Amino acid sequence: MKHINAINPNDLSIADDPFPGRQSRGTSKYAEKFSSAKQGKRIKCPEGTAARLAAQFKKWLQTQGHKSPEVRSINCCKDGFGGVWWIEKEPASVWNGLGKSKKEVKA
Repeated sequence: MKHINAINPNDLSIADDPFPGRQSRGTSKYAEKFSSAKQGKRIKCPEGTAARLAAQFKKWLQTQGHKSPEVRSINCCKDGFGGVWWIEKEPASVWNGLGKSKKEVKA
């Protein structure tokens, strides 16, 4: 068990410093690179960092107003680097909703 030293009251003082609050970056440290990324283009990154970068990129895209962006990553591509892509979503097919209902199949 860690021993906790007693606090000497003579070591305390009162200061007029306001509470600084939490320090927030406000934006991602990658915001400059992310803002120049285009759909279908690769963000090249060091091997093994793609998944973490993809999570940051997706979060950044959502803060920019994209509802549910599709972001994919590969940790090691053929060139020895990782890659992150912002891809276009496949449009929902009309045919998916036109399947036969269970009642029609039984009849």
